[in-house]
Amino acid sequence: GLHRKLTLISAPAGFGKTTLLSEWINSGVRSRQYEVGSEQGRTNEICPTPYSLLPTPRFAWVSLDKGDNDPTRFWAYFIAALQTIHEGIGEVTLAALQSPQPPPIESLLTGLINEITEIQEHFALVLDDFHVIADQQVNDGVTLLLDNLPSQMHLVLSSRVDPPWPFARLRARGEMIELRADDLRFTPEEAATFLNNVMQLDLSPEDVSALEDRTEGWIVGLQMAALSMRGRKDVSGFIRAFSGSHRFILDYLVEEVLDQQTPAIQDFLLKTSILERMTGPLCDAVTGGTDRQTILTQLEQANLFLVPLDDERRWYRYHHLFADLLRSRLEQAHPDRVPALHRRASEWYEHNGLIPEAVSHALAAGDVEGVARVVEGNALAMMDHGELTTLVGWLDALPDEVVRSRPWLGVARAWALTYAGQFDAVEPLLQDAENALAGLEGAPKTGIEGLALSKVEESVPSRAKVRHIAGHIAAIRAYGAWISGHGDHAVERAREALEHLPEDDLMARGLAATTLGSGLILIGDLAAAAQALTQAITISQAAGDTHVALLTTADLAYLRVMQGQLREAAATCRGGLRLADEYVRRGGRRFPAIGNIYAVTSAVLCEWNDLEAAIRHAREGLELGKQWRQIDTLTVNYVYLAEVLRATGDIAGALKVVQKAKQVAGGVSSWFDIIIATTEVRLRLAQGDVGAASRWAQRMGLCPDCEIKVGRHKGCYILARILVAQGRLDEALDLLARLLKVAEAAGAMGDVIEILVLQALACQAQGEIDQALTALERALSLAEPEGYVRVFIGEGAPMGELLRQSAARGIAVDYVHKLLAALESETKEELRLAEQFPTALIEPLSERELEVLRLLATSLPTAEIANELFITVNTLRTHTRNIYGKLDVHSRREAVARAQELGLP
Repeated sequence: GLHRKLTLISAPAGFGKTTLLSEWINSGVRSRQYEVGSEQGRTNEICPTPYSLLPTPRFAWVSLDKGDNDPTRFWAYFIAALQTIHEGIGEVTLAALQSPQPPPIESLLTGLINEITEIQEHFALVLDDFHVIADQQVNDGVTLLLDNLPSQMHLVLSSRVDPPWPFARLRARGEMIELRADDLRFTPEEAATFLNNVMQLDLSPEDVSALEDRTEGWIVGLQMAALSMRGRKDVSGFIRAFSGSHRFILDYLVEEVLDQQTPAIQDFLLKTSILERMTGPLCDAVTGGTDRQTILTQLEQANLFLVPLDDERRWYRYHHLFADLLRSRLEQAHPDRVPALHRRASEWYEHNGLIPEAVSHALAAGDVEGVARVVEGNALAMMDHGELTTLVGWLDALPDEVVRSRPWLGVARAWALTYAGQFDAVEPLLQDAENALAGLEGAPKTGIEGLALSKVEESVPSRAKVRHIAGHIAAIRAYGAWISGHGDHAVERAREALEHLPEDDLMARGLAATTLGSGLILIGDLAAAAQALTQAITISQAAGDTHVALLTTADLAYLRVMQGQLREAAATCRGGLRLADEYVRRGGRRFPAIGNIYAVTSAVLCEWNDLEAAIRHAREGLELGKQWRQIDTLTVNYVYLAEVLRATGDIAGALKVVQKAKQVAGGVSSWFDIIIATTEVRLRLAQGDVGAASRWAQRMGLCPDCEIKVGRHKGCYILARILVAQGRLDEALDLLARLLKVAEAAGAMGDVIEILVLQALACQAQGEIDQALTALERALSLAEPEGYVRVFIGEGAPMGELLRQSAARGIAVDYVHKLLAALESETKEELRLAEQFPTALIEPLSERELEVLRLLATSLPTAEIANELFITVNTLRTHTRNIYGKLDVHSRREAVARAQELGLP
């Protein structure tokens, strides 16, 4: 079946599914494939490819348990298994899994499937014990993978039950092989080999036949029967009495096996049955004994249903069915022991930093206090490592009244919802947390400073705990205020958070300092913002929080762009990428937060007119941003990508990207709305649609004499462009003069350069050339040290004329000549086409449109033309409409005929 997509091994517990797979892999599948699948190398109906011609595959293996129902954990283990086949595969997907809000499974797996396609060798991946997976997201993801499985990969599934997958379709297409209970039952001959050669019972053929008949070839039944028969004198009598349903047989045999063990072994088996997996020190902690690793080794050697989980024989698990029965016996015989055993396990896991396991056992023990303690101490770390789903699951498992009554739990849930972008649900949680603090016995009813945890604990440490919680509450509110565009409130709350948070809570302090810097950018205090962001990076790096450090590095780089310091911005981005690379070299994963750094890098490269590199970085940043799905990250990435596309002249593509930005932002913040809207209006102006731009300004309430608010000045800048396009030059210049004062006061020299350039163009349109050149001269003096290009040449021919006049007057001659060369290079192809067809076309066809036109002359249908050009059908239609307009035709046939008339290449 290796040439098909899937091998399904589905049978009840104890039929040897895992053993079969292990033997198949270890015994050399190549020779067996040839022997079973073909006769003398010929093909047959079942296998269209001779097995002898298939390469010997490599194998990867994932053993599953109930904890793997967390999609983050499942796909992390899946990719780790793939990396045993091909080193480094899936690093980007793993980074997305570690993000606070992983992307939809479709986008997450697309990149992984593409990477698998690049693997050169044939391989198979085994998912063992898949019946433990009930999570619909995991099932949907594996189904998606199976639907798009690259030909060099084969999936092997071992399960007690069929998963909810489209098997009918796979069967109809001949894409799967199935092995079921009837295929796995031992024949009498196999039973004889097992009982006599492996278990060394020396049974007669009659006894073997009888036992095989009683068990119907059920492998675990045979194994348990063999264990029970060891040392018995009347073996035949035992076999004759051996009957009943599978469950009855298994219950009976487990009792027989257990009764034959020493009291110490029985006690060990029962106590450790609560564990999903075991290692010596953990068993010591749970049982209260010592050197339990030796007992585990003895149990494995005795074939007592112990499965090793690693090659070093350090971790084990019981056969699932055997563990179920041990737990049942423990519940029946010693129900009072169960909570205490789970608590011991939880404490060991917590002490060893295995937080999910610690919480799982605390929940099983009914230990609300233990769950609360572990969650309270690890909420931020869990989110930072992409385990948001697990954290939410823990909190949901606790009663609402417990969450409301414990401030830390409310804060943990608020952080989780904040990261997930569910801001409406955050404030009620924070209020519940504050009420819980204020309602504690002995605590004052007003004033955060005077709160105490209890009447008994009105000590300095207790007050410190209250201040700590208050710091987190303020940090969450600060982030919400920033994301909503309320800079003043964000700054106030962030400073409050830093005042209350203890020095050793580096993770929360790093987030608060980052939000402070972002808020200061909003209110226009760029110098203070730079200090705050630099401090945030220092704090985050000290905490080992690479994720927040990278986010903050991107914010600082963006700030440098605002300040007009392009070279410093680029250096900051390079430093962030080095930090990320170092983290990967230490064994970490690639963070999606790098997407913000790529986006800012793209903006700098675009301004330097390195458009090819800018496009590459923008798309890379967007892909990484998609993996995170956090609103601000995606919005900024889409906006930057649109700006680069505008610089390349792809206005239609840029507008589509803006529409995606709108869908992501979803009206969450008026700040985001302004950023997206100003980008869109700039594109409409580039299209010559002044009416649409003017209507937007009216909807926003913008007018030439309106107040210019810091953080919203981009809208006023776009209004000035609209006024220039409308010929309302006096109003435009008045508005630009006021904008210039605001930008200069804030130190936003990047904005100052843009404003001066637009002032120069407005004065030029008025015929005031001296004033135009004065504004342009200052813009050039500010821009030259940082290498600005696009801000000038993006204005086209009018700016070209001003630059030539500047050079004639000796203004920044060398720099101006470089700008003119870039402008001329950009228009060279259009000028060539215009000169070639000076009277035939009002507007020449672009190179891309000429490519489309050449394919329109073929018989290819629309979809195939789009595939040939690696574009979507909608993009092709846009190009086609543009061609029709320029050629003044109305159909494909007319376009081809007109092109022939004009002699177009």
